[in-house]
Amino acid sequence: MPTNTDSTYFKVRSFFRTQVLNILGGHSKPAPGIHILNGHRIEHEEEPKTFKSLLEGLSKEVRFVHFEDAIKMIERHEQPKEPLVTFSFDDGFMECYDVFAPLLEEFGTNAMFFVNPNYVEGDEDYIRNFNDNIVFTHNKRPMRWNHLRDLSKRGFLIGAHTMDHFMINSSDKEKLNYEIRDCRTAIEEHIDKPCDFFAFPYGKLSEANETSIEIACSTYRYVFAQSQWKEYFSFNGRVINRRQFEVFWPISHVNYFLSCNKRY
Repeated sequence: MPTNTDSTYFKVRSFFRTQVLNILGGHSKPAPGIHILNGHRIEHEEEPKTFKSLLEGLSKEVRFVHFEDAIKMIERHEQPKEPLVTFSFDDGFMECYDVFAPLLEEFGTNAMFFVNPNYVEGDEDYIRNFNDNIVFTHNKRPMRWNHLRDLSKRGFLIGAHTMDHFMINSSDKEKLNYEIRDCRTAIEEHIDKPCDFFAFPYGKLSEANETSIEIACSTYRYVFAQSQWKEYFSFNGRVINRRQFEVFWPISHVNYFLSCNKRY
């Protein structure tokens, strides 16, 4: 668990990062390209309004596209002449169903929700441990299978994020097969649609390895990281990169990250 010293360091780092992004973002505009913004959660009650304001602001500068359409364009190495934005969200918290999906529908788009099946159907002890010790995001509730089925019927996509939010840089092939392959099976059993999308937890390239990427790429059509966001691909073109954001970020910060000229 983080110590008081760690907490102070991160607060100071966050403060200076915010100041820098305020300056840089104030002069930034989204660049032409296909941008995948990947979020997770809300932290405060006012954030649904914040996300709506963010979507309203972005909609004046970018065009929102459906997730599956954006991925097909990236797969074809397209170079659009306008900024296109699509969304994904990891971990499957209930605000995905209550807040994010309805707001995205208002703006005529969808999103990908990457979920962990054991969290989806976990009991109270599992949920508490997942929140407090795995993702360090306290007091959350998971979407259950009925929520995910409803989202799927409404045009949202459900992807795999390992069974337990497991860091896949392990050398244990049996564990990797369970976390990666069995995750697809569990989702397809409940959603009754093919699950072609996998995002590995934590997202940094150091948090996966060649063995796990081989298993993932042989199981899913598309595999995603949350790293090297200026590049469309990593792992020798086998993994698609996303850019982290959170719904409570000011639009100037998001615009800064959207201002990069992405490369194939």
